Amino acid sequence: MGDPPAPLRAGDPASVGSYRLRGLLGVGGMGTVYLAEAPDGRRVALKVINPALHGDPMFRHRFAAEAAAASRVAGFCTARVLDVALDGPVPHLVTEYVAGPSLHDYATANGPLAGHVEAVAVGVAAALTAIHAVGLVHADLSPRNVLLSPFGPKVIDFGVARLLGQSGGHHGGAGPNFGTPGWLAPEQVRGWPPSQASDVYAWGLLVAWAGTGRMPLPEAAFNPGDTVEPDLTGLDTALADVVRRALRADPDQRPTAQQVLLALVGQDDPAAAQVAATVRGSAPAQPRPGRRDRTAFAPGAAAVRPQSPPAP
Repeated sequence: MGDPPAPLRAGDPASVGSYRLRGLLGVGGMGTVYLAEAPDGRRVALKVINPALHGDPMFRHRFAAEAAAASRVAGFCTARVLDVALDGPVPHLVTEYVAGPSLHDYATANGPLAGHVEAVAVGVAAALTAIHAVGLVHADLSPRNVLLSPFGPKVIDFGVARLLGQSGGHHGGAGPNFGTPGWLAPEQVRGWPPSQASDVYAWGLLVAWAGTGRMPLPEAAFNPGDTVEPDLTGLDTALADVVRRALRADPDQRPTAQQVLLALVGQDDPAAAQVAATVRGSAPAQPRPGRRDRTAFAPGAAAVRPQSPPAP
């Protein structure tokens, strides 16, 4: 969504509902994403749902529920949901348009973020905290779903992979129906559905990759009791400690997204990690396999603060 739009194709409509289409942003499992103009003139991202999913009542029901929850997520670190229309001839979802490259494209072109990775780590942890606060799971966190806006990183497409999986869609063929191969937590590789704990694992992979240019672990097919030490050479020591805890094989031993955020900003008070003044109607956290060990990441861990960029 951060890439410049391509021209509309011959078969693309000129408008959807009250939105005029201005360009093509991408095509994915859920459908086609367009750059569009809202009636008030602002630019938005409009996602037209894949026609193959139109007739699936279970998909529509779950999509509506997820979209309603997503609309309550704090917008400063995510692409806000602006409009949902599932009952018309062209079911679609409208979100904030984020101008800026994806983390994947930026790091691929410019190399590891090195000393600047802390800002991305904090921004994505804040986004996960906001997403989890309303009971959602991102389910497909990877560098392609983090956009580097002029105002900081923004996380997009939360909940989409889980919806696709619930409707029988695949991301990459064999194996779990959720997420992107290479960015899955060990329990997902073994067939468990995505959870808030697997989002935290993906955060650890993402931060390590962004800071070093390489994956810290082989694709996670090991068991919860295994001890596989990630290669975090090149990360700041304190940040590496947070990432190491996020990459624990046992999901019950990982910190929550809020605990990650607290450690990154050097706060012991959970109130400091609130991502909105009031989160109304928060749904309960999604159940995961096993219990959550709330002492897995005790407050008071080493703080990591974003470094100032070097002087030109």
